[in-house]
Amino acid sequence: MKRLLCFAIAFLSATVTFAQTGLEIVTRMNQRMLDRQSEGMCMSADVKIPVMGTVTTKTYAYGNKRRMDVESSKINTITFIDDTLQWTYVKGSTEVVLTNLNIGKRSDTPGTDTGMFDDIPGAYDITIKSQNAVKWELQCKRKKNIDDDDYPKHLTLEVRKETYEPISMIFKVMGISMTMHHFIFGIPESKVTFNPDDFPGVTVVDQRK
Repeated sequence: MKRLLCFAIAFLSATVTFAQTGLEIVTRMNQRMLDRQSEGMCMSADVKIPVMGTVTTKTYAYGNKRRMDVESSKINTITFIDDTLQWTYVKGSTEVVLTNLNIGKRSDTPGTDTGMFDDIPGAYDITIKSQNAVKWELQCKRKKNIDDDDYPKHLTLEVRKETYEPISMIFKVMGISMTMHHFIFGIPESKVTFNPDDFPGVTVVDQRK
């Protein structure tokens, strides 16, 4: 009985030692994503826009290159960008349009790098809403001293326990609801590099100025 009591005390002590706050979990998640950023990443997002409906995106990032696949009820596109150029293909067409990259295009493209999570520790109060053997579900509430409407008032973030990598993030801002999910690290550079051989029968139209 004495041994059993000692074991129970040791177990509880270990549990307390390894207990983590929501802030600590997000901080470790951000560090994990930073460590793996050089491997390239991919993520999906479902964006619900009033009147327009749902737009689904799949974004790939590798170094300074990006690829975004966008699907909606009206149009489906594939866009590649690097430091200076942009290739845009509308599915079903016979042309890929090559243009100079618009200033600010990279920063305006949602979900293209791990930096989108960096502001969470400083801008939000983070609590653990629930957890199981696989993941934590974190509730993030915007701090009272943050009055920038670009920051959603609430975020729901799921983090995988084994890897400290994000599973999903859900938020609503300016009437637009977004769910980010299927975060994948480790993609080949070829995935974000435009290759005309991947578009047989399609002509590249150079509209650079």
